[in-house]
Amino acid sequence: MAKKDKKKVAETPAPEVQEEVLVTTELEPEPEEIQFTDTSYSSASFESLPPLPVEVEKKDKKKKKKKLDDKESAQIKKSASEINWSEESLPVIDSDEVVIKPEEPVEQKPKKGKGKKGKEKEEIPEFEKPKEWKTMNRKDRENWMTARIEQWRAEKEAEKQAILAGAKEKRLAYARERNEQLARDVNDQDIRRDILQKTCTLFHRYEREKIVEMQKKQADEEWEQHLRCDGLPDPRVVPQIQTYLHLWEHLTVVNAEELDKRCIEVLPMLEMLEQLVQKTKQFTPRQINNYNEIRLALRAQLSETIQLASYFLLRDLEKYLKMESTKLATYEKTFNGLRLNIWVAIKQPTRKRKPVEPEPVPVQLSFPALKVTVTLPKIIDGSCVCVRAARSMIDLLSESSRSFSTTAVLPNKDVDLFDFNEKELQDMIVTKKQQDDMRAKFFKAIREKTYELERFLKANPYTKNEKEKEELDNLNMQEPPPVEEPRQCQVTINEKAFKKYLKGCRSRTRIGEINLRKYRICGGTLNLDLITTPPQPKYMMYSVILTACEYF
Repeated sequence: MAKKDKKKVAETPAPEVQEEVLVTTELEPEPEEIQFTDTSYSSASFESLPPLPVEVEKKDKKKKKKKLDDKESAQIKKSASEINWSEESLPVIDSDEVVIKPEEPVEQKPKKGKGKKGKEKEEIPEFEKPKEWKTMNRKDRENWMTARIEQWRAEKEAEKQAILAGAKEKRLAYARERNEQLARDVNDQDIRRDILQKTCTLFHRYEREKIVEMQKKQADEEWEQHLRCDGLPDPRVVPQIQTYLHLWEHLTVVNAEELDKRCIEVLPMLEMLEQLVQKTKQFTPRQINNYNEIRLALRAQLSETIQLASYFLLRDLEKYLKMESTKLATYEKTFNGLRLNIWVAIKQPTRKRKPVEPEPVPVQLSFPALKVTVTLPKIIDGSCVCVRAARSMIDLLSESSRSFSTTAVLPNKDVDLFDFNEKELQDMIVTKKQQDDMRAKFFKAIREKTYELERFLKANPYTKNEKEKEELDNLNMQEPPPVEEPRQCQVTINEKAFKKYLKGCRSRTRIGEINLRKYRICGGTLNLDLITTPPQPKYMMYSVILTACEYF
């Protein structure tokens, strides 16, 4: 009976084993690494099985290099080849054995090859442990940790998908907002165009009426000038002003009375000519140019008359100047729009200088009528000098300065407001179209790259392709470079153009020169001149006067 039982036991089929565990020794070679495909068992199919025993790593290989006996090796081979391990007969893991924990995945060594690097280890954060962690056994802890890691990965994936969906929604919302903003701008521009067109039509009518009134006023002034019969030219008639200037330039004697007469006649003419030059819409550019030339010629001739009158006064100090003492003479007179003061140090007979001259004392003089005090340098002894101070109510010299006129022409100076607004709207639409084209090109390039990556991932479904998946996610979340709103772009362009214009208006000045593009003269000018006293006449007997003439 015993023999029959043994035969029955031998005939009974052995239990199915899912996997054989080979226990190797140092005498046997290491088993080759098996790569699983999609049809074979993956690592996920063994998550329900208890962990298998793993050999303890040898800490000190040098000490444990003893060879086993032939008997022990034979017994191990026999046990490995004959014994079938069932799922129930797996041994319980002791605390001494090393177990692969799910929260710390084993880092596989990268295969040797050119240019291939190992995969980056997944960084798993430290989770907050539950209250019953201390009472849980090892298996429960591992199960809890595995579930928590899966939950964390699911949350991370959900967050990534939410970011991708948010990026797409953001793009759509931004495009929708741009289209709505452009539609609002066009609608507002239509309303603005209607109102502005009516306003511009009204102002054009008022301007035409104003021009008609100014022409009537000009005709009345011309008639009054004709009835006045004072011998003065009409500033609006260029030939008359040219004749007046020609006669003025050929005067032989220019004294204080002549200067007073010219100031009375010329200042009203200059004021009228300045008003005519400003009326750019009433006269043609050629007429305005002629008026401006006449105005500058009158200014220059008036300044020349002041110089000649001063020279005429200084030619005879005893007759025209007030003798304060034997060493000093002054002159003070107020003309129409001009106040002239002269201080003259009378030249004394020469004397023999002392062997050691004392340190010179600077000469101080004042003009109470102008409220000006002047201190001459020490090198000027004041023996034969003349100081002239003239304050004129009009500026006669600034326009002849190098820095007075603008070096750049103001753009859009005479453009109508309605036309400017229309051009700004067209530029805004063109800018919007250019920005949309740029964004379309950007998204087209993104779509092409995304399509290539998706094709690659579909062609390789059995590989992980973590790098390609990450690049695909980055492409889906990538945004084009930010751009300004079309209307803000036009504002920026106008500001840059105006800054460029201001930069072109800068003029370089020399040392001691006033930049008249930076400063403006208001309330008249004060001219201080240091000149030499001309030779004085000598009175002889029988009313004979000897005067030396100087030629320059």
